[in-house]
Amino acid sequence: MTNQEPDLRKYAKLLEGAFDELHAAVIKTLDDTRWSFGTHHDYPTMGMTESGFPYFSEVGFYNEKARKDYVGVFRPRSLAGLLMSERLQENFPAGAELIEFLKSNELGKKFQLEEPYSESYVDRMVGDCVERYFQLYGTGPVQKRKRQDILKLAFFGTVEDSLEVRLVVPIALTHFQVDRYRLNETTYIARIPRATQLSRSRIGSRGSGAERGVVSAATHAFVSNGWSIPNKSLQNVRNGLNEPSGDALDTVDRFMASLRAATGAVTGYAQVLFLPRGWATEFYCDLPSVYGANCRRYPNSFDNYGWSGGGQSAITRTQLDDVKRIYNRILERREERVLIALKRLNACMTRDDAVDAILDATIGIEVLLGDKENQALSYKLRIRAGALASLSGSMKPTDVSAAVKNIYDVRSRIVHGLDAKKSKKQLLAPEDERYASERKAAADMLRFLIDVLLEFPQYLDPLKIDRELILGPRTQPGGNGG
Repeated sequence: MTNQEPDLRKYAKLLEGAFDELHAAVIKTLDDTRWSFGTHHDYPTMGMTESGFPYFSEVGFYNEKARKDYVGVFRPRSLAGLLMSERLQENFPAGAELIEFLKSNELGKKFQLEEPYSESYVDRMVGDCVERYFQLYGTGPVQKRKRQDILKLAFFGTVEDSLEVRLVVPIALTHFQVDRYRLNETTYIARIPRATQLSRSRIGSRGSGAERGVVSAATHAFVSNGWSIPNKSLQNVRNGLNEPSGDALDTVDRFMASLRAATGAVTGYAQVLFLPRGWATEFYCDLPSVYGANCRRYPNSFDNYGWSGGGQSAITRTQLDDVKRIYNRILERREERVLIALKRLNACMTRDDAVDAILDATIGIEVLLGDKENQALSYKLRIRAGALASLSGSMKPTDVSAAVKNIYDVRSRIVHGLDAKKSKKQLLAPEDERYASERKAAADMLRFLIDVLLEFPQYLDPLKIDRELILGPRTQPGGNGG
């Protein structure tokens, strides 16, 4: 890094020069009546539904309060800006010098300036910095400290080989009775700041299957620190952060499983975000940089105006204590049977079809309590579940055993087709509510077993349940009998 210090200092100096040059050109144009500035017509706005969730829209073309697009008079970013505004033609020698330096220096590799039209990436970055300055601090003389606060983000975003990000996942249609709750040293649940709300609204839903109303309807988010992405090129960073990795989705799903296991909440998520930590390569006005994608990981019922009216899940601080306990227990376990059971719980509690949900739950129960021998499976499962109930103290062993028996009686009727199917030719037929109570019972049983086994992980071996909880410790040969 020491060998690069002269180049780094020169890069920082050239970046300042390009900033000041464009800033001065915009200021000069402000007093020129021959030119009119466009607006940021797509700047987001936020309102609140009666149910207490946000919804988003845009300022629009004809709103007098729309923010002025200062840099757009030279470098319009949107298609509307290109079509509707008459661009000023002006030379920017400081900007050109910056580009030439990056072309000839190792520091410029991340811009991929050998590619066609790639010089526009540098111009856009400088333009974003200048526009952000105007939106934050107005059109007065440049204040060096405030300029540096913006430029240092772009500087680090283009020279560091690894970029730190924060994983942020808005929790859809779920109320929380706290503003912030820490789960462990690196993760927490927090109310989403207004600026982040506005910024995340700009992520498109096309192709994701996510309903815009569901994407909007989140007041709190699951936040996980300690993430990073290799910075081989700015384009790779952008693409990587806009396509959440399997590791990121697994992290979110483990949290969602803990939330569901602890509370039984009907919940989910429709967006996965990454927020840069101490760097940026692009800005929009005064909003924080946000990357990510919309996705569909929530119950289908949410799409039916689930964000309006009432009836959404509400999580208390006391419940969050249980979420924290279960979440941290999940992080300690790497057994395949635990991971499968958590996936089945998530699937069970997001299914529309009650039959599918019951089957998901029973698979989860079998994974946790079953063994390699399939004989008398239902009997073994209910006996083992009852034995585990004696550890928790929250349910009677006999009640748990009876509940498992009932669940498996229903499962048997389902898989053997013993219940008549509903007619497929009824228009406006009432909603089929068969198995609604059985579905809840199956999900609750899987939640209960996950909770107990995470607290007593030694019994993740079902045969150990038999030896220690059902049969009890055997009398040692030659010992004093009872």
